[in-house]
Amino acid sequence: MIRLLLISSGTVSLALGIIGIFIPVLPTTPFVLLSTVLYVKSSPELYNRVVNGRLTSRYLTSRSRRRAGYYALTIMWLMIILSVIFLADKTWVRLLLVTVGITGTLFKILYFFRGNNNSKISNH
Repeated sequence: MIRLLLISSGTVSLALGIIGIFIPVLPTTPFVLLSTVLYVKSSPELYNRVVNGRLTSRYLTSRSRRRAGYYALTIMWLMIILSVIFLADKTWVRLLLVTVGITGTLFKILYFFRGNNNSKISNH
């Protein structure tokens, strides 16, 4: 059941990524990365097809990964700032949001921007 859910989610994510190739508003790289993560746990065959695919393989380079990291950081901090300004009314909640944001930023820096990334995502 979980395998089927992972494959279905990966397929939806991949479809959104492929649509994003043609529609500039929809980000391609994060959806393709998400589909590889979902496929690596559920279907090695689908994972290999995405990693080696003609349309998708170029979105899995370290440069694309870095660009996806910038995009993810920008959206994350935009949402945190908006939440702090408009939604959080207590100081401790604001501090918690900023702390979670800093933790998320450190994780994203380690994941998206570390120097030992090869041209493609490693096979887990």
